[in-house]
Amino acid sequence: MSTNEEVVCPWCQTEIVWDPEIGPEDECPHCFNELNDYRSIQLTVKQTGQPLRFQEDLEQGEDLSVAWDDSDEPLDSYGEAIQRITDEQEEAPECSGCHEFMLLAGNEVISENSFIPHIPKTLGSAFLTGPITLNVYVCPSCFKVEKILSDTDRLLMVERIKEE
Repeated sequence: MSTNEEVVCPWCQTEIVWDPEIGPEDECPHCFNELNDYRSIQLTVKQTGQPLRFQEDLEQGEDLSVAWDDSDEPLDSYGEAIQRITDEQEEAPECSGCHEFMLLAGNEVISENSFIPHIPKTLGSAFLTGPITLNVYVCPSCFKVEKILSDTDRLLMVERIKEE
């Protein structure tokens, strides 16, 4: 593999940039999975409603140009929709798992009754009290869910900590 070649990790879909002094990586610096062919398979899918056929099942010299129909690109339309949704969000945190931008799915409100605040000895009072609102984000790539404190509750938390 040459150092000029663009490589995308097959596990987390992150582009790998090689350090010219060190050379090609054996594992992805983002997800730490191996980058060689170990545990990788190449599948060719023909979208005709017929059973899947794997590369080793193909006849010698078979034309694969008809395997992909350009008029039906579900992954491209999914990616375009994800991009439009991300563009309209005020904040799009990066997924801690695969580093894709996450989508705001909604809010979760935690009531006073279900939230038991911690009281640090340094402050003498809780810096976060219920009800609190969490922004719920979902990764469109690996579907990991993460929650982040809402802007209003972030400001309240900062003010309470600064009062100390």
